[in-house]
Amino acid sequence: MSEERPSLRRAVVALQHRDFSLFYLSAMVAGIGSQLANTANILQIYELTGSALQLGLTGLARAIPTIALSLVGGVVADRVDRRKFIMIMQTFNGCIALALFGLTALELTQVWHIYLAVFLNAASSALASPARSALVPNLVPRHHLMNALALNSTTWQASNVFGPALGGLSTAIFGLAVTYLWDGLAITLTVIALGLMRVGPIAARPRAGAWRSIVEGLAFVKQRSIILVLLVMDSGVVFFGQYKALMPILVALLATGVVLDGGDSREFVRLWTGLLISAPAIGALIGATGVMSLGDVRYKGRYVYGAILAYSVLLFLLVVSPRLQETLLAGGVATGVAVGVSLALAWGASCLLGFSDSVQMLSRNTIIQSITPDELRGRVSAFQSTLTNGVPHLGQASNGAIASILGFPTAIMIGAICCAILVTTLFSSNKEVRSRDVGFVPEPEPEPKPAVGAAS
Repeated sequence: MSEERPSLRRAVVALQHRDFSLFYLSAMVAGIGSQLANTANILQIYELTGSALQLGLTGLARAIPTIALSLVGGVVADRVDRRKFIMIMQTFNGCIALALFGLTALELTQVWHIYLAVFLNAASSALASPARSALVPNLVPRHHLMNALALNSTTWQASNVFGPALGGLSTAIFGLAVTYLWDGLAITLTVIALGLMRVGPIAARPRAGAWRSIVEGLAFVKQRSIILVLLVMDSGVVFFGQYKALMPILVALLATGVVLDGGDSREFVRLWTGLLISAPAIGALIGATGVMSLGDVRYKGRYVYGAILAYSVLLFLLVVSPRLQETLLAGGVATGVAVGVSLALAWGASCLLGFSDSVQMLSRNTIIQSITPDELRGRVSAFQSTLTNGVPHLGQASNGAIASILGFPTAIMIGAICCAILVTTLFSSNKEVRSRDVGFVPEPEPEPKPAVGAAS
């Protein structure tokens, strides 16, 4: 028992710092609100159109501002008060949530309203995300950075557990309008928590022009090629393996048994879409907890590669669930059993996808943050946000278009194969990503205690 206690303390050591705890709380609440709104967005699009392509286009609405503005957000993050800037962007998001609440409550919502709201939310997030990422190292000592990043990821993953599940439940019970209202209330609490924070000292603000600042950040990324390799590996995952926005289609396929029994599938699709979107976050929380308990591990690049390869394999398991249900029903298995087994398989595969994604993300982020100097961290984080936040939405649009032609299972299987080929090629061709000590920061030695009886 005594051996476990240090490990448990180590897993949450960054929370002993007051300002990081407030940041952690604000990120948790904001993430849950955002996931409530995202779940309502895709359900509303699906109910208005029933189209895989239209669902995919929500990704394009997110991708355009993310790619266009993330680098700008990096320049801003290195020039302004990061905390206050995040508060302003959060307030803007709150106004969007209230607008969607009003339109939906009055039954005036059209598809373009949702696309516009998604676009504006993505623009705000693209500008604020580099500031949020760059703020974490200023809230904890450097040797607690990996723990802080892991804990910070648990806020996002926990919100991905509770947000979509609560979103599906809320839309099924209270409707879409009230779900948007919850998002507005969550953002209000987030702004309050950020307002109570005190941020430690950061490097001097850059005096160069905005364009020169961007070039300096990109030059550093080029110089440290491992950053680009890691980000391209992650981009391969989120582009080829993007599936969450298409979950209503998967659930509609799995609702066959419900329809055969004469039931109403709409509430079934709403509820299970939320549950399946939240499932990866449960696995991600387990993965993040494991990483935190391990401490600052070596061979981080190998963790990245292994986790991404596992992700590619797990995508196949996810898309087997509709075929499994068809096989069970054709074999005379009771409808309820066939539906339950296929849903259990889809849910389990989703959990494992989240686990593998969490391991690769934490290892990747720790490497990048550890080798980046503070005065460049905002711009490097911005370049990272451009890829890791923009590319997934392009993948969503791409997979939505492919699924509308070839079907959901075929689109996801093609993506899984492409992802595995890409990351294997990159891992094999880059020596630094395979090295033992990349991104490793040793804990500082404790200061020696003065000898007893020494002269004062």
